Amino acid sequence: MSDKIENMNYEKAIERLEEIVILLENGDQPLDDSIKLFEEGTSLAQRCNNLLENAQQKIVTLTAKENEV
Repeated sequence: MSDKIENMNYEKAIERLEEIVILLENGDQPLDDSIKLFEEGTSLAQRCNNLLENAQQKIVTLTAKENEV
């Protein structure tokens, strides 16, 4: 995963992923470009998944702490 993607917040990553989906669905891209877009898309999807997992873990931790009080 590139540094650029690793530093994206969730909203920016989703926005770029949506752009990639539109480009790939149009079918106007040469094969090499389509492959690069697909690779970028999979990295973005992984980034979004990681961000969601981290957010979920924070919620679980906060909820557990709150239940202890």
